[in-house]
Amino acid sequence: MIEDLTTAIMTECGRPRSEALRLMADAARTARMCLNQLGYPDLAWVAAEVAAGAATVLDDPLVRAAVAWDRCGALLHQGSLPEAVAVAEAALRDLEPLAAARTPEPQALSMRGALHLRAAVAFARGAGTSGDAWARINEALTDADRLGPDWHDVDQQTVFGRGTVAVHAAEVGVEVEEPDTGLTKVPDADITSVPSKERRTHYEIDRARAFERMGRLPAAVATLKGAASSAPYYVYADPMSRALVSTLALKGVPSQASALSSLVRGMELAR
Repeated sequence: MIEDLTTAIMTECGRPRSEALRLMADAARTARMCLNQLGYPDLAWVAAEVAAGAATVLDDPLVRAAVAWDRCGALLHQGSLPEAVAVAEAALRDLEPLAAARTPEPQALSMRGALHLRAAVAFARGAGTSGDAWARINEALTDADRLGPDWHDVDQQTVFGRGTVAVHAAEVGVEVEEPDTGLTKVPDADITSVPSKERRTHYEIDRARAFERMGRLPAAVATLKGAASSAPYYVYADPMSRALVSTLALKGVPSQASALSSLVRGMELAR
C-alpha cells in the first residue's frame, strides 16, 4: 500500500494527489501508533516523520496538527521534553485560527485540546513548572467541556474528551507531586467510557502511582492488580508500573501480600 501511495503522490496531480497524501499521512500515523505499542520507538519516529512530510505537502492545518500530536508522543517517549513542547506550541499556533473561530469545527477544538495535553505532560516531566502543566490541563478541559461529555475523538486517534483529560491529569498529578489534585481535577469524568483500553489501563497505573505517593499502599496494590487482571501484558511491560511494584515490594504491604506477590511474579521481578 505504501508503495502504491508513493507512486500516486509522484505521478498524480490535483485531487487524486491530495487524497494519496491524506492516505499516506493516515497510514504512517497508524504505523506510528502500532510501532510504539510494540516497543519500537525508533521506527515509530520514522513513521511520524513520513506522516509529517505528507502533511506538510498537503497543507491541511488539521492534518498537520494530528501529525504534530504524533510527533509529540514520540518525543515524550524518547524523553525529548523541550522538543515536544516546541512541536506542540508550533502546532497550536497553526491551529488557532480554526479553533478560535466563532463557530469552530469540533475536530479543531478536539485537536487543540489533545495538543495541550501533550504539552502538559512534557511540562510535568520537567520541561516547565507544575503551574505550566496545570494550565494546559485547564485549557484542555475547557475544550473538552465545549465538546460535551460524549465526545471521544477516535477519528483523529487522540481519543480526546473529558475522560482523556482525566487520564492525563492523573499522570500530571503524580509527576508534579500533587497526586490528590490529579485524581480530582476532572470531576465526574467517566473513564470507563474512554474508547481505548490502553488509555483506561494507563489511568489505572497512574491512579495506583498516586495512591502510593499518598501513602495508601494497599489501594495502590489493589488498583494495579485490577489493571493487570484486564490488561496483563500492558501492565507487566509498563516501566512505571514495574517501578511501582518494585517500590511496593521494598516497602511491604502485608494486607495485600498475595496480590503484590502475583504482580512481582507476573513482571518476573524476583530472581
